[in-house]
Amino acid sequence: MGWAPFYRYVTSHVGSLPLEYSERNFEKCFKDLVNVGLDVPPIPQLRDFISMYLDPLVEAGVLRVEGGLYRADLSTIDEIASVTPSLGELEKADELTRYLQAKWVRIPITGAFTLASRIYLEEPARGLKSTLLAKPELVAILSEYVARIASKASRLMGSVIVVDEPVLGSIVGPRVTLFGYKEEEILEVYSTELKPAQGRVTGTHICGQVSERLASTLVESERLNFLNHEFHDTRVNLTLPWRKLLERGDKILSPGVFSTREKRIESVDEIVGLSEKILEEVGEEHVNLFTGDCGFGGLRGVPGAYDIALEKLRNLVKAVEVLNRTRLK
Repeated sequence: MGWAPFYRYVTSHVGSLPLEYSERNFEKCFKDLVNVGLDVPPIPQLRDFISMYLDPLVEAGVLRVEGGLYRADLSTIDEIASVTPSLGELEKADELTRYLQAKWVRIPITGAFTLASRIYLEEPARGLKSTLLAKPELVAILSEYVARIASKASRLMGSVIVVDEPVLGSIVGPRVTLFGYKEEEILEVYSTELKPAQGRVTGTHICGQVSERLASTLVESERLNFLNHEFHDTRVNLTLPWRKLLERGDKILSPGVFSTREKRIESVDEIVGLSEKILEEVGEEHVNLFTGDCGFGGLRGVPGAYDIALEKLRNLVKAVEVLNRTRLK
């Protein structure tokens, strides 16, 4: 693992937690994630991961909200690239990271493809084909905005920058790529977004099923160090030829090894069992940074959801301690 400062198996979390946003809750969550024992605690995402990045564009006057939807005009779309958002979470996280003496902090940033899928260009709105996502040349403009966020995030001590792109799993299927995206266009978006993070550990998180075509594209990125995907609820992801792909691209697989949708708390033995299977299939040298499948937003409304989330993460930490004792002697 010459690419990263992790010389043992480590733990992290994708980001979202089932608590309402407030400064007090943000600080509480960050402290709890550190105290649980995560090696790379994330900046807690208590706000919607779309609106927290699109609302600053509304405030800047380059997007508007109508009928609960974000809308853009072609006449002002170029202005998106010049907006630098003010994100209180980043400023607070910098302060807390130093106070809690956290060596690393994961900073989840919603990527241009996913943000574009929620910005409508046409009236009436008719699914993804009515969004900015349907126009690759405009997504490239949005990637410059994401790069400005990554630039601010990279200034945080020990920052690990992760671009969250849940929509990419739907765009790049086994045989068809929506809207005619070429592999080089997808890679260029990542390159633009992560250029300011040069010298930092970087990754991408894509939940759901991942096609071999998408994985094959991602491993070619010169900016990405690791790929974070779900393997507990989506076992089919383990059937991909990860060993060959990761060797080709010199990448690390960051596996999700417990469900973030089910309220059942997986035992330490269950998490160890799935992790062992992934290590055997993929190769020990190609796997690190263990997480859950996704964020915990899906548990909102479940009684005791926050405590359930923390207990799942505690068991993840215990499971990875077992891996470090038994596999890295």
